[in-house]
Amino acid sequence: MPKKQSATPRRLTKIGVIGADIAAAALIGRDWSSAWLPVFVAGMVLNWLGMALDGLLARRRNETSRKLEVIGQTNDLLLQVLLIVMFGASPFLSPQSAFVILVCYLLFSAYNYLRTVAHHARPMSYIGLGPSEFRILMAAWPFVTQVTGVDEIVYDGLSRLHTAILILAAFAVIGLAAKALSDAREIAAVE
Repeated sequence: MPKKQSATPRRLTKIGVIGADIAAAALIGRDWSSAWLPVFVAGMVLNWLGMALDGLLARRRNETSRKLEVIGQTNDLLLQVLLIVMFGASPFLSPQSAFVILVCYLLFSAYNYLRTVAHHARPMSYIGLGPSEFRILMAAWPFVTQVTGVDEIVYDGLSRLHTAILILAAFAVIGLAAKALSDAREIAAVE
């Protein structure tokens, strides 16, 4: 009788989904109590563990399939969107800042999928920022806002938070455009 494996790719995916749900709920709960902050971090750790290790385990055990890859990518995309939206409902980001981040995230994701088709391989990062780094940034963001006080008003009603998000988004979009031009030149040279 074959030994039953306790860790499977599907179980890890479920852990990642549960972690994102916990983190999303904790972002909302933070409005009532700062005790939710460690719960948020724990949810982000579970999300990272599940989503980072499910594909790795599937590849190691030769249990990969296109169907599972599509499901994994879709889960990851939807969970990241959920977390960004929940940040906009939390005390850590305004809805406007969350919208800017969401637009950038979707732009980078779309470009990543285009690169996957063009290069027949899935790139693991967006201009050096991969899914793990993005999760680390999300987990660290509440602490950064509390330590730096980026939510204070600077001028004309524009907060430091909005200013920082807009500047970072501009750099990200410029970097994405530069990467797209570089990739286009590379593809043209091969053809």
